[in-house]
Amino acid sequence: MEVESKRSSLIVAHRGASHAAPENTLPAFKLAFEEQADFIEGDFWMTADQHLVCIHDPDTKRVTKAEVNIDVRRATLQEIKEVDVGLAKGAQFKGTTIPTLEEILTIIPPGKGIFIEIKNTRPQFLELLRNILNEFNFKPIHVRLIAFDPDVVNKARQQFPDFKIYWLYNWYLAKETGTLSNTPKEILRMVKLLPCDRLNINPFPWIDLQFVKKLRRLNKDFCVYNVNSFGEALKLVTLGVDAIATNCPGKIRQQLNQYFSPKPLLKSQNEELKVGEDRKYIFRNHPIK
Repeated sequence: MEVESKRSSLIVAHRGASHAAPENTLPAFKLAFEEQADFIEGDFWMTADQHLVCIHDPDTKRVTKAEVNIDVRRATLQEIKEVDVGLAKGAQFKGTTIPTLEEILTIIPPGKGIFIEIKNTRPQFLELLRNILNEFNFKPIHVRLIAFDPDVVNKARQQFPDFKIYWLYNWYLAKETGTLSNTPKEILRMVKLLPCDRLNINPFPWIDLQFVKKLRRLNKDFCVYNVNSFGEALKLVTLGVDAIATNCPGKIRQQLNQYFSPKPLLKSQNEELKVGEDRKYIFRNHPIK
């Protein structure tokens, strides 16, 4: 079985272009599309009055640097909209608020898409999500539903039979033992059990050719998130991953494009090398003055 390099791997903006703008906000998502991201990725919770809002943590403590700490699950949309989540990133983002899913969907350009991470486990979340996607007429090809909780993956498959559902997993080394949280074999077994279309996992040395081949035999797509270095991105593209989620989509895309389509050499030269059929060579060095 061959695994082909995917120079066309999707570039997904992890929480938007969060390297330069406040994560999970409209400025970050707009910048991501300016940087030519194919998809954006955001984390969603449901408020007390049943609105889907985009924030990674269940509260606002981290994104306000402890200035305001509101539990988004127990707050109303009005209360959440009063929180400034931009100032902690820089004065130029002062006044930036936590966006709703509807606000985000309105800024997605034609042909682009969104990874929606489901944070809530409440049944109403999926019902509300389905209604919003139907209202905006978002097609399955432009949406990926992702979740860490296997139960959420199962429920999402039931509610969204035509959408791609991805199981998220975070590999780590246990502090107590120094051992891997789960072996590649265990991860693949879980993927086989779940009604998911793709494994979405963080980068780790255990992602190698054999791992990708085994995943392909299960007929699953493969996405890796938190890929923020060129070396890691190049490795994963070479292994044939379908998508890379990164905080800096513009930089990663530019670096990959330069690698696969290098600029021609400059006309000016500092060295000259000629090798003849008789294996004789001429080498001249022209020091730059």
